[in-house]
Amino acid sequence: MHKTTAFLKKNRWPLTGALLGALVFVVVYGVRVLDPTSVDWILNNPSPDPSQHYLGWAFFRSSPWRLPYLGANYSVVYPYRTSILFTDSIPLLALLCKLLSPVLPATFQYFGWWGLASYALQGGLAQAIVARLGGVKPGQTVRCWATVAAAGVLVLFPALTIRMFAHTALAANWLVLLAFWLWLRSDELLPRTGLACLAWGGMGLLCAGIHLYYLPMVGLVLVGYAVRRLVRRQGVAAALLPIPAFCAAALAELVLLGAFAANFAGYSNGYLSGADLLNLVVPGLAASWEQNIYMGAGAVLALVLAVAGVAAACARGRSAAVVSFVRRHRGWLGAGALVLVLDLAAAMGNEITLGGKTLITVNIPQVLMDLWSMFSSCARLAWLAGMVLALAACGVVLRVWGDRAAALLLTVCALVQAWSVGDELAKRFGEYHDPARYADQTLLTDPAWEQLAADGRFTHLAFASFDFEHDEFWDLAAFAADHGWTSNSFYMGHMDGNLAAVTLAGEMNELSSDTLYVFVDEDQLARQNFALHYYRLDGLLIGSVEPLELNLDPDPGTPAHAMDLRLADVTGGSMTAAGVELGSGGQMLTGAWMLFPGSYQVTLTGSGFDHSYIYARHGLINQETTTLDIEFTGIAPDTMTFTFTTGTPLFYWRVGVHTLDDIPLTVADIMVEKTG
Repeated sequence: MHKTTAFLKKNRWPLTGALLGALVFVVVYGVRVLDPTSVDWILNNPSPDPSQHYLGWAFFRSSPWRLPYLGANYSVVYPYRTSILFTDSIPLLALLCKLLSPVLPATFQYFGWWGLASYALQGGLAQAIVARLGGVKPGQTVRCWATVAAAGVLVLFPALTIRMFAHTALAANWLVLLAFWLWLRSDELLPRTGLACLAWGGMGLLCAGIHLYYLPMVGLVLVGYAVRRLVRRQGVAAALLPIPAFCAAALAELVLLGAFAANFAGYSNGYLSGADLLNLVVPGLAASWEQNIYMGAGAVLALVLAVAGVAAACARGRSAAVVSFVRRHRGWLGAGALVLVLDLAAAMGNEITLGGKTLITVNIPQVLMDLWSMFSSCARLAWLAGMVLALAACGVVLRVWGDRAAALLLTVCALVQAWSVGDELAKRFGEYHDPARYADQTLLTDPAWEQLAADGRFTHLAFASFDFEHDEFWDLAAFAADHGWTSNSFYMGHMDGNLAAVTLAGEMNELSSDTLYVFVDEDQLARQNFALHYYRLDGLLIGSVEPLELNLDPDPGTPAHAMDLRLADVTGGSMTAAGVELGSGGQMLTGAWMLFPGSYQVTLTGSGFDHSYIYARHGLINQETTTLDIEFTGIAPDTMTFTFTTGTPLFYWRVGVHTLDDIPLTVADIMVEKTG
């Protein structure tokens, strides 16, 4: 008891920062997300990513252990081996919970508690770092409260708010703070080389076991650690050996997780989504949501106050003190500046963009591009720079402003930071306090689904083609995971969609009696291609090799299905109640379908087709597409009909419509029929 009391007293201020982070989490997300048996709030997310994260774990839980790949998942894209790493399911927690699986509830999620821990760690570590940077002592109560206010700036860091329960593993910004704290206290905590290697090796394990994007960010902090030690001449071995320790630990874990033995995982997609560096301090400059690196108005205000405070100190004749401080800490400052420069260079990618304008594109060797584009969303790397700048700014405010002034100013910074992410916080508050979020909203309501699960004849669920952009897909995947079935299709990070599409189509050549086949959307056109008994549950077409005790779905003769125009890519037009309306120079490309061999008729209805160019094309992702040889059998301003025949599957088949002049046109409907 005495030791516990002493610990709490010694660490009361970091714990206060952690409490602040936890309170912000609970206020925004509520407590229902902390129920480990509640998963509907995850599956009801309009984004597929949270479903991917939870179901990746659910399939992994039922997958058999097969050495040496502890993180291998044999259930999610059966019968192939994938890795828990590529479903972004926080591999370390997935492994731990799989070991504990026999004592865990049948339905179990750890993402809610992970969110709470991430906010608490963000607040606690931020407080500790700011106190260190600001030279705050435990007995300085006012200054300590100022560090808690500064922690609020980091708790409300935009990247944390935006990523939580959207791309949940990427909400571990505390990993960067932990690395920075370890560096700042390395002289005390890591006096021996062996201890330093152990600590940084542990950081490598944490990064590889949470999300790969933290490897370069934490790795850059480690570079700062090494540079400072070299500058201080603390020994080459002491400075450099932690780097191979970090890399070796991460690499060994990735091997055990099956990262290099996974099917369908593309390790490089060949492009970089770089950051506009001005976006760090100016909102609204990001080219996409993925490239948003804004550090928040409160962090920017802290930066302004820090600069203003230093300038004011120099103006009051304290420039000598400032210079003296810089000289005493030049090792830290130089290494920190190097980390910032390297991080911002990595975050930019090979295009230097400022204020929305690309200044220069740097041609880099293909070998470097292949390595770099493993982290293709490289703008994320700028989170390191944003957090370091925010922490440093808060530390400077504490050093150059008076105690009460610093406490007041940092409190204002925290409030301004909350205001700058206020819309996002309000949106999430509304979503996660809505009872409907926690209700079972599955589209699979027919009791026959449970009868099929209880029957015992099925152990596998097979989708006819690779297409996960349907609500039904995730409900079906959840059904399979809940009942311990395997699935032949799933969505993974850096997934090789081409290989998956070709593989799934090929699997339909050999049908199995223990597999329930599902035909989602356009797959229904292919029902005549396979010798199956067909049934319909909740509007979904299912097939079985052996007959079931269900009512057979009538043979439609000529299967037909309408394309969902909401999934179309539209340029120079818009989606309206009447359909897709295209103006001068407008063009539309439908969502991608997979068509099995056969003859097809496509009918477009709308208006203005006598001023259009219509075509169909297909081709694998990032490869040359082929324009189909089609024959128009009906030509009218309000209806266009064309036919074609294919002897091989058509992957990522689309219909394109272009305007030819200033006459607008409308595409109200596109119906596809399989005529033979």
